[in-house]
Amino acid sequence: MEKQRNSIAVVVEEMCLRHEQNEKWGTAALYRSVLHAICDFCQREDVSFEVITPSWLKSFEGYLRAKGLTWNSVSTYMRILRAVYHEAVMTEVAPFKPYIFNKVYTGVEANRENALNARLMKKLIKLSLDRKSPLRPALQRSLQYFVLMFMLRGLPFVDLSFLKKSECKGNTIAYRRKKTGRHLVVKLDSTALLLLKTVANKNAASPYLFPIIHHADGSQDAYKEYQAALKLLNKHLAAIGKYLKIEQKLSSYTARHTWATMAFICNVNPAIISQSMGHSSIKVTETYLKPFQQEIINEANRTVLEYVMG
Repeated sequence: MEKQRNSIAVVVEEMCLRHEQNEKWGTAALYRSVLHAICDFCQREDVSFEVITPSWLKSFEGYLRAKGLTWNSVSTYMRILRAVYHEAVMTEVAPFKPYIFNKVYTGVEANRENALNARLMKKLIKLSLDRKSPLRPALQRSLQYFVLMFMLRGLPFVDLSFLKKSECKGNTIAYRRKKTGRHLVVKLDSTALLLLKTVANKNAASPYLFPIIHHADGSQDAYKEYQAALKLLNKHLAAIGKYLKIEQKLSSYTARHTWATMAFICNVNPAIISQSMGHSSIKVTETYLKPFQQEIINEANRTVLEYVMG
């Protein structure tokens, strides 16, 4: 069936093609997921921009929530749809309707439960170094990746996966973040170096530091390989959390969130945390730290009251 000119699907596919040409395979896949959700919601394959109104968006938001999406996932879907809508307006495919996204959620909800406390993180570090670990080898390897991500300033798993041997010299790793393109330099302490040597790629012909990716960087095959590795890692981390009876959900994201939280608790300036993690802006960092900022404010109030009450 030929798509009409003002079809959401046409604009999404054009945007996906540009993302794929720039090797942004994950972004393209996410855009197609949003399109698929819209088609399911409307129960038809060809949906025009004419349907997008404040009330339609609110109903779509409710549909996504009913499907089990978190508020942060709903926000991602809405921001992508907004980008598609703006693209359609810019190319005169859709009419401009001011403020139509104002009534749906497009923010980021902070969740302090994503971070581990110092006691738990220390326990995981110790277990990752244990040569007599009770974990089976595959789980132990995933735990070692998790601890390395924490020790490398909350390194995302995508960046860990694609690190090159040429980017590691002595006790220093210099790389560019996949998401933001920011250049980061990380120094490894003795524990991180020991872990790195333990899990390092033994294949001399591979350009990668770790044996996670085997296809050429930038290819769709490499992206699919990374996606499968991420899925497996999170499955292993969930099993480790269950085995250790950790209440929080363990995932690749937990390592990054925990590092940011620990740095903030240690009074590291949020601007420094932002630079350390390669965030696109300090606003992203503040989202991580928002629940803990309130906790510190409450603690300050308790200190004042205790002082006054003597």
